[in-house]
Amino acid sequence: RLSVSFLGVFIIMNVVFAAFFYSLDGRCCGDSSYTFGDVFAFTIQTSTTIGYGSSSPVGYVANFLVVILSYTSILVNTLFAGLLFTKFVTPIINIEISEVMTLCNVNGVPCLTFRLGNSDGKLNPVTDINVRLTYSYQIPYTDHNGEPNFFRQTEELRLLSNRQHGLLEVWTLRHVLDESSPLFGLNFKEHPGDKIYTFTLSIDAVQDLTKSSVNVQTQFDVQDIMIGHTFSNQVSFEPDTGRAVSDYSKMSDCEPYPVWYPARANAYGEQSSLATFDKKKPSSSLDMKKLGP
Repeated sequence: RLSVSFLGVFIIMNVVFAAFFYSLDGRCCGDSSYTFGDVFAFTIQTSTTIGYGSSSPVGYVANFLVVILSYTSILVNTLFAGLLFTKFVTPIINIEISEVMTLCNVNGVPCLTFRLGNSDGKLNPVTDINVRLTYSYQIPYTDHNGEPNFFRQTEELRLLSNRQHGLLEVWTLRHVLDESSPLFGLNFKEHPGDKIYTFTLSIDAVQDLTKSSVNVQTQFDVQDIMIGHTFSNQVSFEPDTGRAVSDYSKMSDCEPYPVWYPARANAYGEQSSLATFDKKKPSSSLDMKKLGP
């Protein structure tokens, strides 16, 4: 597409200057017998700096037009060369991300889960993957005029694992909804959970081929959270080689799975830095001041 655009601009530029040269009394080269085709050939030779020597501009106006044509040609060539270089050096990766997030219990703990993968696999490997999940919400307040208003705030949701050296298979990521999570016990249809309006997923990675950094972002709405569901298995194994194969058409497939509170304490080990649940504390009495006005 870029080459076709350059060809179109190149032809239009030379046709316009050929018309200017053709309107002169002596055409471009002091010879009124020149046809438009001859003049157009002269502009092509000038703009491309071919210069066969069979034709040369005659007169102040013709020489001035040659200067303008040469400058315009250099400008157009430089512009398209830069665009073409940028197109070739800009890394392209095919990161597939699930269109939904699920909320179900994993190892006895409710988790907000999504998954991603590199559909190019070994053909276009990526390394040093870093994933961040944030959510944005509105905090209502009353302004100095007594009018209801709100401001927006964004916070990060900690993931159990957010860094990986490579991405050859599907990677499932989870945010644990324990008492350290601002989403713990929220009902997304009631205050303050209904003030959440989007979740943003940001993926930083390095394309192994060019060693260039890339960033992929997507957003989830609250309606994209499949509560009481888990992702279906999308990995199968080849019978002959036993090699794992990921079916990326099933990236967002879900199936019912229970979710409940409270959860089992120390689900991820005693040394986990994640706060654990108080089994005696009912979900209805959870501290929701985090999202309050």
